[in-house]
Amino acid sequence: MKKILFVFLTLATIMGIFSFALSPLTVTAEEDIAELINDNLEDIGDVYGSDDVDPGTFSRTIARIIQVALGFMGMIFLALMIYAGFTWMTAAGNEEKISKAKKIMAAAVIGAAIVLSAYAITAFVLSELIEATGSRT
Repeated sequence: MKKILFVFLTLATIMGIFSFALSPLTVTAEEDIAELINDNLEDIGDVYGSDDVDPGTFSRTIARIIQVALGFMGMIFLALMIYAGFTWMTAAGNEEKISKAKKIMAAAVIGAAIVLSAYAITAFVLSELIEATGSRT
């Protein structure tokens, strides 16, 4: 049991290290979010009477938080799938362990689908709302 725990923690650590690597997809999403927020914050210097306010700082921070949160969700999904697969492979025909592994896999897929759907719906609604209000230049 200690060996299984060690392997699982090692895999979780490795996934954690690699989750911070930027892929082209996350960079594109970060740039889209940053652009979306920047378009709406351009006049912040006029509101507060200062020209040294950088609206990009806020948008980059929000985009980075979203990117890290999605990275963690991906790590959790991958860890659950590996754990379920390991449980299934070591079940040795035990129907209880196999059904437990199937339940974990199904729950992981449903959770990932909910998270990605929520992100997609939010991004769509925000982009359409900004376009409809004419805030985007």
